[in-house]
Amino acid sequence: MPRIKTIGDLESELRAKRKSLSVLARRRQGLLAKLNAVDRQIASLAGGSARGRAGGAGKRVGRRRSGKSLVSYLQRLLKKVGKGMRAKDIAQAVVKAGYHSTSKNFYPIVAAALRDKKLFRRVRRGVYTVK
Repeated sequence: MPRIKTIGDLESELRAKRKSLSVLARRRQGLLAKLNAVDRQIASLAGGSARGRAGGAGKRVGRRRSGKSLVSYLQRLLKKVGKGMRAKDIAQAVVKAGYHSTSKNFYPIVAAALRDKKLFRRVRRGVYTVK
């Protein structure tokens, strides 16, 4: 950065920075227009919309859809057992029954779903049954 000694030096430095900023802003707009054109081409070839710009276009990978929610798996399991189960055991049994999750720690998700007081009843700490 140049040594600024006077107000005139400071003003000229500010003018140079503003000019650089406007050049970069115009360049950015041009690049965004090109990127949008590429996104439209990808969408037309893929038959849908292009997802995300930074992470790469394409279909998002998520959990398999079996048509059943976690809550329905929980209800079916607890009705089948007929008595209270620990939340950790329920989480393991739901995965064994075929529910697929990409979560690294699935237990808190199950525990949160079990806290629904309309559907499940807490027998004691960590033990739940279906209502």
